[in-house]
Amino acid sequence: MLRVIAVMMVAFACLEIAPAHSRDREFVASAEFEHIIGAKWQSVQRRLGEDEARLAACRAEAWMCSDEEARLQAIVDLGRSHEGRARIGSINRAVNLTIRPVSDERQFGRDDHWSAPLETMSSGQGDCEDYAILKLLALQQAGIDRDNLRLIIVKASGAQNAHAVAAVRLDGRWLMLDNHTLTLVDVEQTPYRVLAHLVPEGQNLRLAEIESDANPAGVM
Repeated sequence: MLRVIAVMMVAFACLEIAPAHSRDREFVASAEFEHIIGAKWQSVQRRLGEDEARLAACRAEAWMCSDEEARLQAIVDLGRSHEGRARIGSINRAVNLTIRPVSDERQFGRDDHWSAPLETMSSGQGDCEDYAILKLLALQQAGIDRDNLRLIIVKASGAQNAHAVAAVRLDGRWLMLDNHTLTLVDVEQTPYRVLAHLVPEGQNLRLAEIESDANPAGVM
C-alpha cells in the first residue's frame, strides 16, 4: 500500500550522523509535517520567482547587477557552456565550492530557515536545503526543464536526521546533487532512502508516495 513518507523533525541537521549504537529514528506520515514543509516550500517558490525576475533584470542591464546576482549568473553561464551531465556537474561543483556549510542555528539563531538562492549567495553560506534550492534555480536558469528537477528529502542509515539534496533527471535516470560531494551519483546507487520529494511547479507541493519496502527511487 502506498503511503506518504515524511519526517516528524522538520529542522534538517543535514546528515548529522548518530553513533552506530543509536537506534534509527522512525520516519512516519505526519499531517503536521506536510503543513509545515508545504508552507516552507510555497514560501521558497515565491522567492524563487522573485530571484528569477532579479536575474532577468541583471541579464538585461548588467551594470545594475548586485554582487550576488552577478555571482549566481556566472554559475548559470558556466552551466550553459556545457551540455548534458557536464552541465549538471559544473553547477553542482560551482555551488558546492561557492557556499560554506553552516547550520541555521548558527546563521539565523533558529532551528530551520529555508533561504532563497540570492539570499544564500549574499551570505555565502547555508545548510543542505539552501545548497539544494540554489542548485535548482541555477539548473533551471541554465536550461533544464522544471519537470526534470526535484528537491528531495533523504535519510542515510544510521543518521539521526533528514538531509535535503537536489535531483536532476537525465536520460531517464535521476542524479543526486549532494553538497557533501562533487560527484553526481544515481539516486538508486546512494546509501540514502528517499523520504519525500518536492516539485518546482508553481505553489504546488508533492510529498513522495513510496511503497514501504520498494525501491524509493521509483517515486521520482
